[in-house]
Amino acid sequence: MRKATGVREVAPGVFELRASLGRDPLSGKYTEITRRFSGTLRQAKVARAELVAEIKQGRHRGASATVDELVVEWLVELERKRRSPRTIGEYERRYRRDIQAAIGSVPVRKVTTKMLTDLYGAHQRRGQSAASVVKIHATISSMMTQACRWGWRDTNPATWAETPPIERKVPVVPTPEEVRRLIDAASRSRRPEHADVIYLAATTGLRRGEVCALRASRVDWDSGVLEVSRNIIRQDGQLIDRPTKNRRIRAVAIDGRCLEILQRLLTEAEERACEAGVRLVSDPYVFTTSLDGSTPWDPDTISQFFSRLRVRLDLDHLEFKGLRRFMDTYGQELGFSLAQVAMRAGHDPAVASTHYTGRVTQVDRQIASAMANLLADG
Repeated sequence: MRKATGVREVAPGVFELRASLGRDPLSGKYTEITRRFSGTLRQAKVARAELVAEIKQGRHRGASATVDELVVEWLVELERKRRSPRTIGEYERRYRRDIQAAIGSVPVRKVTTKMLTDLYGAHQRRGQSAASVVKIHATISSMMTQACRWGWRDTNPATWAETPPIERKVPVVPTPEEVRRLIDAASRSRRPEHADVIYLAATTGLRRGEVCALRASRVDWDSGVLEVSRNIIRQDGQLIDRPTKNRRIRAVAIDGRCLEILQRLLTEAEERACEAGVRLVSDPYVFTTSLDGSTPWDPDTISQFFSRLRVRLDLDHLEFKGLRRFMDTYGQELGFSLAQVAMRAGHDPAVASTHYTGRVTQVDRQIASAMANLLADG
C-alpha cells in the first residue's frame, strides 16, 4: 500500500485521507478527520490539501452534512443569538412538517434551487396558501444563509427560488370614533381596566405584551416617559417576561391621561394589597393578576376581551393590532414623519431608532399630545 503524509491507500485506487482537527475544547484531546477518496495518489494528495484548507476555514463540518444535521446546529445557533423561543419553535415545527420529508436527507451542498422550487410547487398543489409557502421559503432561506456563514455552502439556493405572490391586504385601521366607542364600552363593562389598555395602545402604539410588561419602575413620573424594554409572552403554558420583539429598548412619551391611568392602577393595586394584608413587591406590574403585583396579565386575555367587545359593538372588522396601526396612521396624518412615528412604535427594522434609545425628542412629545387630543371627548 502506498503512503504519503496524511494519505494511505487502503485498496487499489482508494485512499484514506487524514487531517488533524487540533485539540478538542471540551475533552482536551487531539482529534482528526478521515475521508475516503477514489483516484490516483497525486489526486489524493491534492484532495488532502483541500481538506486541510477546509479545516482552517471551518468548512470541513459541512462537507458531507445533511440538511437534517444543519437544522440541528442552526436551531442551537438561534438559541445562542437569543431568538425568541416561540420563533425557534415555529421554525422547527415548520421544518418537521413541511420540509424534512423532501430534503432532510440531502447533503447541504447538493440542495439546488430546482429542488426548492419543486417543493414549493408540491405544497401549492396540496392546497397550501401562498403565505404558508412563503413561510416555508423563509425558513429554508434562513438556515441556508447560516450554512453559507459557516462555509458549508458558497451560495444560498433559496435566493433564486421563486415563491407564489401573496395578495396584499390593505391594513384595517380604526377611526378615532371607533376607538372612542371601544374605550367607552370597555369602561362600562365588568372589566373597565381594559379601557385603559385600549387607550394606552392607541396613543403609544405598544404591543399587547409590552402593555402587560409595564412595571412601576419603568414610568418616569416627572418627565412623562415610559421605558419600553420588556414583553410578556405565553410559552408552554407559562408567562415569560422577555425583551421586546426586536430586543430594543425605547423611550416613549405619554400624555397626562396616560400618566393618570398608570398612577390610578398602581394606587388601586396598593389598596387591594393593603386590604388583603399583603405587601406589594418592590417593582409591581401595572396590569397584574396577583395581590402583591408580582404576576402580569396574560396578553391572551386582552385579545379575548377585545374580540368580545368588538362583536358587541358591531366592529368585527377590527383587531387589537389595529390600535397600533391607529397610532402609526393617524400620527402621519397629523403631520409627523413615518420615521418619527416608527421610532415611537419601535418598529423593526428602523435604522434611526438605534440612535433613539434612552431619549425622547420634542417631536415625540408632540405626537403624544396629538394622539391624546384625537381621542379627547367632544
